[in-house]
Amino acid sequence: MVAKRSLCLLLVAALSSKCSRAEEENQCGLYLATSSTSTAAEPKWGIFAGKSYSKQSRIGFGDIAIHTHQMEANALSGEDDEDLLTNIVDFFENFIWVPHPVGGQFELDEGKVVTAIPGGGTLSCFNPKMTNADWNHSSAFFREPWNEEKGVSHPGRGSYSTFYEASIHATDDIEEGMEIFISYGENYVNENSDDNEELSKEDMKKVDMTVNKIVEFFEKHQDELDEESKNEIYQFLIRDVMQAAAGEGKGKIISEVLPDTPDELRAVIASGGVLDYSQPSLVRSTEWLEQHGRCMDNIRPGPSTIPHAGRGAFASRKIAAGAVVAPTPLIQIPDEEVLNMYDVKVEYDENDGTEFHVRNGNEVFGSQLLLNYCYGHPESHMLFYPAGAGVSFINHSKKPNAQLVWSKHPNHHSHWFQLEPEELLEEGNRYLGLLMEVVATKDIAEGDEIFIDYGDLWQEAWDEHVKEWETLKKRGVVPKRWPTRAADLNAEFATKPYKVGANYPENVQMKCFLVISKPVDEEPMNANGDKVRIWTKHKTKETFDSSNLFDCTLIDRQDVDDTYEYSVSWRSVADPSKQTIVKHVPQKAIIFVDKPHTSDQFTPEGFRHYIQIPDDVFPEGPWRDAAVAEDEE
Repeated sequence: MVAKRSLCLLLVAALSSKCSRAEEENQCGLYLATSSTSTAAEPKWGIFAGKSYSKQSRIGFGDIAIHTHQMEANALSGEDDEDLLTNIVDFFENFIWVPHPVGGQFELDEGKVVTAIPGGGTLSCFNPKMTNADWNHSSAFFREPWNEEKGVSHPGRGSYSTFYEASIHATDDIEEGMEIFISYGENYVNENSDDNEELSKEDMKKVDMTVNKIVEFFEKHQDELDEESKNEIYQFLIRDVMQAAAGEGKGKIISEVLPDTPDELRAVIASGGVLDYSQPSLVRSTEWLEQHGRCMDNIRPGPSTIPHAGRGAFASRKIAAGAVVAPTPLIQIPDEEVLNMYDVKVEYDENDGTEFHVRNGNEVFGSQLLLNYCYGHPESHMLFYPAGAGVSFINHSKKPNAQLVWSKHPNHHSHWFQLEPEELLEEGNRYLGLLMEVVATKDIAEGDEIFIDYGDLWQEAWDEHVKEWETLKKRGVVPKRWPTRAADLNAEFATKPYKVGANYPENVQMKCFLVISKPVDEEPMNANGDKVRIWTKHKTKETFDSSNLFDCTLIDRQDVDDTYEYSVSWRSVADPSKQTIVKHVPQKAIIFVDKPHTSDQFTPEGFRHYIQIPDDVFPEGPWRDAAVAEDEE
């Protein structure tokens, strides 16, 4: 009997554990909801943790990175449309990133690269005192080669971004329900915040300690102080003492944040500290997020099942017919011409001689790759860039299992449908006020690839492109064997040793992640006068970060514990005649990148076409301005 009872208890425990794991796997890990930084004048979306994340853990799934080249220069046309185009670029670039988290800075040898990274890259808000996440550069640099198809010359070349796995990780422990704030970088913080007017996390921790001490003080002397004395001492502490300790600016903020009376300080402690007390919308309950938010991690990226389509989006859990697969706020682009590409030239500012690029003539030679990821309609000059996590991985099929619809969320501004396209960038409308949703049209099993219908015009354009590609390949315009790319070599040498002195393809260049220190057991200068340094990991920051990536040349290799280490030559950009010898560089710290203007994105024959919003979904009215223009002609 005892044995049976023990067996039953073990079975119950096992089943409970299994159910718990299943519930955890089905738990939404990220929600899109109104940010705690949102105001009536400037509404903002934010990203909230649907579960807790420990420090350094990955948040959500990696996303795509789409590089734009010289958008600002292309907009500087000297024509009547320049003001509109530059206004679009200015607005759009508020939501996209410098290219460094994925290595896009190597795409051009000169000029401006700005990178569109949906999900966390576009939707996480700025709050310097609450920053709890940052880019994980190594995810993108060491990404798996999903459908890279080494050497294959297929019609998908140049039509999709080869940069993906742009991901963020927690820089602090993040509790369930907390809003996620990604680091915008020191330069952005310096330009957009004032140290005298912001409280950092460390400031908040010190205030919490002070609050605890004040509570302890009043408890210790509660029999000796009447209410008037308590309040007088309290006001002196939070006003005069705080300002003396923290400075006038921060001291004033602290006094405004804390409650009016000492008896209310217990509420500060009970809420979890000054930060949670002063900004209660920073942390939301799961119930609130389910009611007012939208789950953002129902899809994950992976190698697409569609031939030559690169990456695709797959269900991370079961999705019922009619359920939201993914929400996607839209960045409004009132004129599609902003994605046209032209020859550019250098000009100089008359006042300070600063170099900048402008359009050189009006001959269009192509379109930004971003066009392939934008939503549009044949009767409109407008485009919409979908900022939802993972949405840009969703591929086309004439047998889709999902569709695009307008959201019924109260923060979706359907009244914008009646605004003229240019009005969407007027003061008071310069935010993400449009929300679409990808909705399942049938039950979708976990692991199924998600598809939507890109529209008949897209299909016709693609079919024509495939025919033209084969024709160009026969004529030798398109190579029959595709050149080796950096991604191909990175996959090849993930475990295989590099050959010292080998000749690699001329369209790639070797780079090393270098964090160095002086040697302990040898001289820091060799007989040739070269500095000698030892590779090391960064003590406080990420080692495999773009800022630590430099040109390097292999000198020798050593086999060390089933892996490889190298000595490399590193030459300063300021003085290439001098080299530093860096020893003990691990295999992982050496990668290839494509040289400027050589990645697939620069393929002149690459396919370009927007994704069509279905006609019965695209609103009637002023947005159908292309149809109006044709009628006027």
